Amino acid sequence: MTYQITYAADLQIADYAPRGACKEFIYCKEPEFIAVGPAETGKTLAACWKIHLLAIKYVECNGAIIRKTQKSLYGSVLQTFERVIKDSPVTQYGGEKPEKFLYPNGSTIWVGGMDNADKVLSSERDFIYVNQAEELLENDWELLLTRTTGRGAVMPYTMLFGDCNPSGSKHWIRERNNQGKLRLIQTSHRDNPSLYDDIGNLTAQGQRTMMRLDNLSGVRKKRLREGIWATAEGAVYDSFDASIHVQSKTHTEYQSFWLAMDEGYTNPAVILLIGVDADGRWHIFREFYERGKLQSAVVSEAKQWFENVYVNGDEIIRCSGAAVDESAAGLIADLINNGIPAQGAKGRVLDGIQHVQDKLKVQPDGRPRLTVDPSCVNVINEFESYVWKQTAAGMSKDEPLKENDHALDAIRYLDDAMVPIQIF
Repeated sequence: MTYQITYAADLQIADYAPRGACKEFIYCKEPEFIAVGPAETGKTLAACWKIHLLAIKYVECNGAIIRKTQKSLYGSVLQTFERVIKDSPVTQYGGEKPEKFLYPNGSTIWVGGMDNADKVLSSERDFIYVNQAEELLENDWELLLTRTTGRGAVMPYTMLFGDCNPSGSKHWIRERNNQGKLRLIQTSHRDNPSLYDDIGNLTAQGQRTMMRLDNLSGVRKKRLREGIWATAEGAVYDSFDASIHVQSKTHTEYQSFWLAMDEGYTNPAVILLIGVDADGRWHIFREFYERGKLQSAVVSEAKQWFENVYVNGDEIIRCSGAAVDESAAGLIADLINNGIPAQGAKGRVLDGIQHVQDKLKVQPDGRPRLTVDPSCVNVINEFESYVWKQTAAGMSKDEPLKENDHALDAIRYLDDAMVPIQIF
């Protein structure tokens, strides 16, 4: 099959015709800019077309596709990019997990994560695209800026650009925009031609997508459906910042592993796998967060996690135990009968909240004492949605609202259980 593409002024290329803010994003040439908007507005597709067009137009240019972690690229943005370049004469270098894409005109698109960015950032780039830029720290973004200064550039202008969903109301992207350093281009669902046709009617796909987005709740709905930079008003954990506390970690950094659990059926049953390192820092690796599950199914899941083996150097580590609400006597008994040392815990809610707040604080070494894997979406949502109870007199910081707290309760139980056995 012969692949032909024409760089036309109206960008009517192949079967993709950008519209609205996505078209504005493709044409933008400013030094740093980000397309922002709720989920499914076509931001990433527009970014992939922009990359492809730049590589075609500017012979021997060097660009890069970046995300917070390298492994998160392969199941997300690179799938979109590979659809864009399908049937084009672009060579993928590096097998199923490519390191770069080579164009016949000498242009190269490098691929990497901020956790493994040496090759990508080893020299100047004409442009760098950051997928899910809200995951980065501002220091990460500014490091990328040092690689797009224009020194040795092929293109007449250099750019650092990205896409993002809205995050917390105090996120650095929003602050950087307010300071006039970075341009935000606001996208909407009508910019996505798979959701709305040319005259503004919802497509069949659009109806399915919007129904799912309408069914979201809390701060997640504000961000992913409505496109609002929102931290829940009156948030208990108002210091939780996804750009700081949501990170990918390796098991080898941790010396012990624990299960933190919350009983539930109508409300979700929760299992969290939490690693503890030599300095007492916690990392939440995995979550089980399911409604309508019988206790036997929850215990079976917990047993699989408990018996999993992690290797730390030459040392083999199994989970050390499980922390459960002390009132869940039946669950505790079932766990023990299945070989899982389960300990009941409760503690005062406000004391537990204070302990978790202390873990969220960034220490002098620049690191918090509690982080969460990006895959634990329900834990993250609860941190951003758990609020203080509203009274007739206003907000009360003596009692949190008993909602969006199932995973957070499990964390408190583990904190309470670990104090008497002096883990730290």
